[in-house]
Amino acid sequence: MSALKIVLYKNKQLANGENPIRLRVYLGTERYISLGMSAKPSDWNDKYGRFNAKSPNFEARNAILRNHLAHAEALLSETVESGKPFSIHEFKLKFLGNDKKVTVLSFVDQRVKELINEKSIGNSNVYKQLQAMLFKYKPGEYLFSDIDYTFLKGFESFLLARGSKKSNVHFYMRTFRALVNEAIRRELLDPEMYPFATQFNKNKYSFSHLKNDYDPKPLPMDELERLKTFQVGKYPHLQHSYDVFIFLLRARGLNFVDLCNLTVDNMVAGRLNYIRQKTGKLYSIKITPEITEIIEKYIGEVYLFPIMDNAPVRAMARYHHVRNALKVFNDQLKEISEILGFKKKMTSYTARYSYTNILVQNNVSVPLIQQALGHASIATTQHYIKKYANEEVDKVDALI
Repeated sequence: MSALKIVLYKNKQLANGENPIRLRVYLGTERYISLGMSAKPSDWNDKYGRFNAKSPNFEARNAILRNHLAHAEALLSETVESGKPFSIHEFKLKFLGNDKKVTVLSFVDQRVKELINEKSIGNSNVYKQLQAMLFKYKPGEYLFSDIDYTFLKGFESFLLARGSKKSNVHFYMRTFRALVNEAIRRELLDPEMYPFATQFNKNKYSFSHLKNDYDPKPLPMDELERLKTFQVGKYPHLQHSYDVFIFLLRARGLNFVDLCNLTVDNMVAGRLNYIRQKTGKLYSIKITPEITEIIEKYIGEVYLFPIMDNAPVRAMARYHHVRNALKVFNDQLKEISEILGFKKKMTSYTARYSYTNILVQNNVSVPLIQQALGHASIATTQHYIKKYANEEVDKVDALI
């Protein structure tokens, strides 16, 4: 079978009663490209892939078909000579004259602008970080079709050589994968050229090995008890941050950014309902007496906590407003840690880690922990609690 041939596609009939004429591309898999022409079977010569002499204007129309075939053959030869794997997606774009020369770095820049317009400032900064690292790794112009195992492995080695932690490299690679997925959705890359490993092709690049240094830091149970009895009244400047941390802990390890945006409208029928900014997932938490006590100390006309009362309107400025508030919060949590003599300093994430650890220590099932944390995949939850489970096994080993 010839790699390229013009055929009458008889599996489909058009409204005018004719069949479409298509370019058949056969390189392991049979694919078809529409040529915008059609014919009746009685006007078509299957052997030569041309209009027969019975068809009106057959000579002129056959000349068009010959030009199409010559163009396709030239493109195929060009691909073979380049040494690159054949991509029907790229071949089709070039054949139809609408191939998009969008470079990887320019697409990252486009995504940054889109996310800013969508007021997703945090995500836009994530892509800015990726863009900066990619530019340092390979500053020239390259397309998504140039991204393969060698490119990604080289990028990984480059980041590790710069001193990045494995978890940070994992973060960059996860962001890069999201970028490639978006490029495929916009037809900038043939799905068959997907460079990341999947369950169907495990020989592609995988970054699963890069989470080994993930080290969640919950408060040990004894330190957690000391925190609960902390006489914060002796340190008035720490009162707000202390109350916020206890609130985060009692609200299932609520994220600080989500806390900043909680309003009175989020309280419905004794529950705190909110959409997590990071995932877009709906959370519903029972408002306990302990949570109520903290809310009543700070609730305003709009927000449950005063952090956003005087926040600017523009999205970028609001983002930096929250980041500054988070820095103050973490600095004061560090001060509390030092006063109480904790082994490690607390951060806003300590609340989420500690909440998870409490569930693990009380033998709560993994599916329930998954539901409480709002993880889409139970695998994420299992990885999240693996550190705590290992510590418990270590204690058992010590008894032998």
